[in-house]
Amino acid sequence: MNLHVRIQALRNARDTLLRQPAATLLTILALSVVLALPVGLFTVLGNLQNLLGHWRNQAQISLYLHRNAGPEATARLQARLERSPGVVGVRYVDQTEALAEFQHYSGMTAAIRTLGENPLPASLIVELDPLAQSPQSLAASVQRWSQDPAVASAQSDLQWVARLQAIVYLGTRAVWALALLLALGAVLVMGNTIRLHIAQRRDEIDISALVGATRSFIRRPFLYQGLIQGVLAGALAWLIVTAAIWYLQGPVTRLATLYGTRFPLVGLTPGQGLALVGLSAFLGWLGSRLAVGRHLDNTFS
Repeated sequence: MNLHVRIQALRNARDTLLRQPAATLLTILALSVVLALPVGLFTVLGNLQNLLGHWRNQAQISLYLHRNAGPEATARLQARLERSPGVVGVRYVDQTEALAEFQHYSGMTAAIRTLGENPLPASLIVELDPLAQSPQSLAASVQRWSQDPAVASAQSDLQWVARLQAIVYLGTRAVWALALLLALGAVLVMGNTIRLHIAQRRDEIDISALVGATRSFIRRPFLYQGLIQGVLAGALAWLIVTAAIWYLQGPVTRLATLYGTRFPLVGLTPGQGLALVGLSAFLGWLGSRLAVGRHLDNTFS
């Protein structure tokens, strides 16, 4: 197709939008808010999952070793655990360290001394990523590890992991449902805007059809209008999400400091931002195509 025709259609679309700056700006703002809401929620979920990565010390499994477990058997088991899916670290705790930790947290130093010997076994502390595997898979792994000849018993609390994963799964599903509804809303907003432009240029469209203009020739400027507004709305939505992350970083930093840690919020990466702009452009194009296609069906029927 002639490049000159496309450039002319693009200029036509640009001039139409510039002739109505207030309406164009309101449409772009509406689309950007519609897009920024689900994208912002997805960003919050991503940061929540990053936060859970800082809670690895809370997702632990303790494997207590037999007293006669030798160094070689312990080293083989530790290497096997470190290669297991979802395991982020394995720490060996000998009897002396286990006794020191028990005395520190229980305060029963005098009672321990009356025993005359250290009753606590050595252990392997397995740190897990709470979102890497399902609770069923984790339970199966614990069962398999506890059957190792070097392991006397295993202690784990996977109930909170199951609750945590259920909450994250529910949040993800809710955000996807909201995103689909708002994407439909974006298409409807763009379609309604294009219908208004079509109504204002109805006579021009009818005359063009009478003198032999094709459907694609008439439709092209309106598609470019939707595409331009979609690109601008996507860029603005990207800016809104970035500004929201920057605005929240201060309170999050102060809260993390109270817990003795650091937690930088993560916004959209350049790739994700460009994907947002591309999706917004597609939604604008789709809404325009649906609106103008319906009118052209009536015009050419």
